[in-house]
Amino acid sequence: MRIDRHRARLALLLPALTGIGLLAGGLMLLPKEREILPALRRAQPVPFLATRSSMPAPASPVLPPAHPSITAQIATADAATLAALTTRLIAEGQPVSTLQVAYDLVAAKRPEVALDYLAARPDGATAATWRLRIDLLHRTGRDANAAALVARAAEKQGALPAADIVAAAYAIDRPDLVIVAAANHVIPPPDTALALDLARRADKAGRRDLIALLDTATTANWRAADPWLAIRVAARSKDTAAGLRAAGYLPVEQRQAAREAILTEAGDRAGLRTELLADAAAPGAPLEQIAERLVAAGYRGDATAVLRRAAAGLAPTAPAAQRLLYLMGPRPGSDDLAWLKQQSLQGSATRQRSWLASYAERDQPGAALVFLSRHPLADETDVMLMRLSLARTTGNDAAGRTVLTALLDGRALSPDQVRAVSAAAPARIDPAQAATITKRRVAAGIAAPRDQLDLAWAAWNAGDAKAAGQWLDAHLATAPTDLPALRLMADVQARIGGVRGARPWLERALAQSPADSRARAEVLEKLGRRDEAVRLVETLRSETPQDRSLAALHARLLITQGQPGRARTVLAQ
Repeated sequence: MRIDRHRARLALLLPALTGIGLLAGGLMLLPKEREILPALRRAQPVPFLATRSSMPAPASPVLPPAHPSITAQIATADAATLAALTTRLIAEGQPVSTLQVAYDLVAAKRPEVALDYLAARPDGATAATWRLRIDLLHRTGRDANAAALVARAAEKQGALPAADIVAAAYAIDRPDLVIVAAANHVIPPPDTALALDLARRADKAGRRDLIALLDTATTANWRAADPWLAIRVAARSKDTAAGLRAAGYLPVEQRQAAREAILTEAGDRAGLRTELLADAAAPGAPLEQIAERLVAAGYRGDATAVLRRAAAGLAPTAPAAQRLLYLMGPRPGSDDLAWLKQQSLQGSATRQRSWLASYAERDQPGAALVFLSRHPLADETDVMLMRLSLARTTGNDAAGRTVLTALLDGRALSPDQVRAVSAAAPARIDPAQAATITKRRVAAGIAAPRDQLDLAWAAWNAGDAKAAGQWLDAHLATAPTDLPALRLMADVQARIGGVRGARPWLERALAQSPADSRARAEVLEKLGRRDEAVRLVETLRSETPQDRSLAALHARLLITQGQPGRARTVLAQ
């Protein structure tokens, strides 16, 4: 029973520790009184978790039973008294254990006395009492002394079990001493779990030196167990290569993003560019996403090159193509323009026309006009409209008139296409072509307010009074008070039906003429009301004596009244 009691105590104090189990064991290393006393009273072994470890568990020593004379003084005697009593009993041949007496003092809640007792005994500083001394120093607030003991143990190999050193270092929260002990070959190299915990603690403490020392002490691959920790450590050490190697331990779907983040954090723009371009070259790569990352990294040109691959074979309305066109901007470089030309020559006619439009918007208008004029679809209506617009932009009226002639050769044009023709027609245009465009607008139902009047003037100037009258009828049906149209209709009707036919239109024109205006004077003259016309002109001239056109009208009116002398005087003024 006494042997079982001692084994129970040691089972409490010497748990087997490995890996993360070492950490748990370290926390349970040195028992509190509430754990020791029940073990002493019940004399029952306390079970512990045995975990696989690279460090052997220490053997449990067998302690002799406490002597009754010592047991009687455990609660009251000082350390010197107990030490002297122990010496005397041993001299008398009694089986007394220094370690047992120390444990009894701990059970009696006298840790200070236990420490002094061990210090007074010749065998109180042996390997057998080492873990107990660490615990007692820790309990009594002497952590510096405890750390000194562990540090000495970590310097060179001795009689202490490796598990004791590891557990003691954890118990006093000095895992760095475990690393030192491993580096000095005092303990076996930490396995992966222990190395990982040590690396985490060193990283949290900001001790890069300890991590470097740990790497010399073990070959355990703790980085594979926690790649993100390895990446952080590499970043703090500014070791980009190590960070990239650590990223290789991440799940496949996380590796690329991690590598890019490492390079970005390191400020390695060239490396990041190489990484992204290599990623883009892989089969099935998400090209649009990679392009955005290139843009974010400042490599817009590389992004457009990647997007050209993504948009190849697609319509310009596809998202990849839209993003590409945006990045190209209004005036792309030669590579982008060459790619746009290439796209306009591939696929269906609809796709070619779409890419032609995108190209024509971005190249220099003159160069675009030349390319479109030689394109296989150059004679299609939509492409001809592009050519017409480019000719107008460049001021190439000759090319514009050539395209316009082809467009107006009788081919069907939608209202939108007629609008486009009107907007892009050359600045200098043949009157017949202008009239044809206007007729197309009227026929398409998109006529401007004065289109029919313009056609009436065109017919009048061409000597076709009947056609002019027809256009005027259509115009005056919607604009009955239009003075220029009324006056032109009066002239048309005068040519067709003489003065009688013109008079009703002149009366309507007079009603729409402003009271003090040259137009009113001219209408009065045509109505034969020359006296009124002369008076009105004289009034107008008094207001604007320098107006030579009014002087000419005044002279003409005077001549028709038989006053040539006055007319000469007016013209001479």
